[in-house]
Amino acid sequence: MSAALNMPVHVQDTHFRTTPAPALVLTGIDFNSQVRLDEVVLEFTAPSLWRAVLSGQRRWGDVVVSSTTSLTLDQASQLLTWLGSLDKLVPDSVTKVRFSQVRFAGSGLLPDRYEAFTLREGNGQFTMVTLRRVETPGSMQLQVTPDRAGGQAAFQCDAADWRPPFTPKTAWSEFVASGHFGPNAIAIERFSLGSAFGGLDGRLTVSRREHGSPAWFADGHLSTIGIDVPTLIQQASGVAVASVDATPPGATTPMSGTAAIDATLAGSGGTPEEALAGLIAEGEVTVRSATLNGINLGYAASRPSPSNSTSSSATTRFTHFESSFIAGSSGVLFRKIHGMAGALSTRGELTVASDLTLNGLLHVNLGGSRIQAPLRIHVRGAVAHPQYGR
Repeated sequence: MSAALNMPVHVQDTHFRTTPAPALVLTGIDFNSQVRLDEVVLEFTAPSLWRAVLSGQRRWGDVVVSSTTSLTLDQASQLLTWLGSLDKLVPDSVTKVRFSQVRFAGSGLLPDRYEAFTLREGNGQFTMVTLRRVETPGSMQLQVTPDRAGGQAAFQCDAADWRPPFTPKTAWSEFVASGHFGPNAIAIERFSLGSAFGGLDGRLTVSRREHGSPAWFADGHLSTIGIDVPTLIQQASGVAVASVDATPPGATTPMSGTAAIDATLAGSGGTPEEALAGLIAEGEVTVRSATLNGINLGYAASRPSPSNSTSSSATTRFTHFESSFIAGSSGVLFRKIHGMAGALSTRGELTVASDLTLNGLLHVNLGGSRIQAPLRIHVRGAVAHPQYGR
């Protein structure tokens, strides 16, 4: 091992065991004080031996790091650089090297427990590492391919029913991402998030600054097509998906329609995690077939009294609806809200706090000479149950 890695490697003890399966056990392996593994097992299993006999191959063993391993990201990066020498480090008979359970200490990007393994390919080399999340619910697999020339490593992530770190707290059914990473940058060249309300696509880069503070900054782009507004509101409010499916679209939500979003992403912090935690999305949203449920703005604007303008059956159907927005961990601010419904024009601003409470003001103008001034509608309450008042 010392010759393969060109560094001192110390093994505290070795012994052979016969149960539960024949294996050579190495304990207390220290790689030049950079990485320490408590126990490594070279397994010889009957199925793999039998397959080797039938195929005429001599590869019939697995190397298993059986103890729970805690690694820093720097140590994990060092292990990746040794992957190119792994074919010289382990016997030719080994077809798989596996960490049965690994944690990445202090990492908000990889916060769970994982199984990690690499397989010997047909050319005899080990070129890719696969991480699989071992906790439930949901599944996540991350494949990492180091650059043997010393450049950035490539990665591909596929997940189902799992919420990636630093994403909005909703039920994500699918996550796919690919890109590259190195000591000074993580580039998600393309990502896709899917949920019951629709999908998000985008890109995101987190880079280290050469000079100045904060040390890390993030930037990217996000776009969507076909976001179902009622489902989004119900999921954000904690309504089960089954309830969403059983309810006619828009029947119990304050707004219905199909939204399209286009936004830039930006954040900064002392670490990549802090930069992602402080991520801000700023952009534009348009809603096709937008309907405001619970109030008839036209009726309210044409009557001096607020009676009968708000009810569960009252609606305002817009022919055009758009807004700019800024979203972050503290909530969402909708600015320059503009809705058109025939001669009716609505403009305003609305804040959605992190606890989903509302605070905003709408100006409604019918455009007729008999309306002296735009009607002011105050919006309060919660996302699922807004309250309108003058």
